[in-house]
Amino acid sequence: MNEDTKKVKYNWDRVVYIVFIIGALVFLSYYAVNKLFYIKADGQVLYENVIIRLTDDCRILSYQKKEGDTVKAGDSLFVYTLDKNDLNGGNGGGGMNGKIKGTINDTTYQTQSDWREKEKFALQRKMGDNSIEVTQFNSLIKSFESEIVRLQNEVVLDVLPKSRLEYVQNELTRLKTNIEKLKSENSQYAGLIAKLTKEQNEEKEAVIKSTRNASLAGVGIGGNGGDGEDQDSTKVFFSPISGTVTRIYTQQFEVALKSDQILAIHKNTPMYIKGFFDQEDMSYFKEGDMVNIEFPDGTKSTGLIRRFYYATYSLPDEFQKRYEPTTRTISADIYPVDESEYKHWKSFYKLGAKITKYKY
Repeated sequence: MNEDTKKVKYNWDRVVYIVFIIGALVFLSYYAVNKLFYIKADGQVLYENVIIRLTDDCRILSYQKKEGDTVKAGDSLFVYTLDKNDLNGGNGGGGMNGKIKGTINDTTYQTQSDWREKEKFALQRKMGDNSIEVTQFNSLIKSFESEIVRLQNEVVLDVLPKSRLEYVQNELTRLKTNIEKLKSENSQYAGLIAKLTKEQNEEKEAVIKSTRNASLAGVGIGGNGGDGEDQDSTKVFFSPISGTVTRIYTQQFEVALKSDQILAIHKNTPMYIKGFFDQEDMSYFKEGDMVNIEFPDGTKSTGLIRRFYYATYSLPDEFQKRYEPTTRTISADIYPVDESEYKHWKSFYKLGAKITKYKY
């Protein structure tokens, strides 16, 4: 008799279940190993640089170098003049259009006018900063408003918790409040600038009137003939280091206050990585530790922690997660172990890098 061959039936549900369990175990094992034995951090490849500032308010007349130029120590960077007599045209001709000397009223006018001019520059700078913040806040508001409807639908469907929607709504309220506050500040600053300008004009008219009266009375008033103090105030700034001009902050003929950055020079070497470690990992690294570095193209290198800072720093925007509070991290400077690696690191200037270190 012919017997029917029985076909073996596979229990696919069991196979899928076993594969899922194995995958979950592998994932959990990988996560546990990385969490328990390694610390990870984001980093940014940077040059050591020097920010050029002056100790007095000045006006930039011309630049001798442009962005990207290589300079040596002692090379001229820019020509500037101390910004003390701009309201009088900066020229030293005689008469009322030049810098008038010899009267108490004129000395008082110059002192008060310089103070008011600096105050106007400071107020204008604050207004500019506030306007930039308003633009950024408006962009965030548009982004939040475009997602409100989606978040509401997902909350109704229980895809997202209600707290997420409330967070976005609270952020919208906060941003709108900040915008109104900044606009109010700009309105007040504009009023102060108008008031200072009016006072300057009134004082200038008083000085001109006083000068005319003195001339009619036979009092001689002279200028400096276009040289002397005005010419001596024109100076050249020389580079303190050798390197490359990476950025010019103050444009030609623009006024730079004491606190303003004029330009930045970075040294050709050494390069380093600014690492941002979580605060809870602070006990697992110290100066002199070796770390592994992975660059965006997948290449790897080894670095050495030369110093780190106990104060916390805000995580850069490119590493900060959206919609989450600002993360504060421990910052560390990491340098190549082998100096031949500098050439490799240079190609990743201003790019991010992944930092990994064994805990034990």
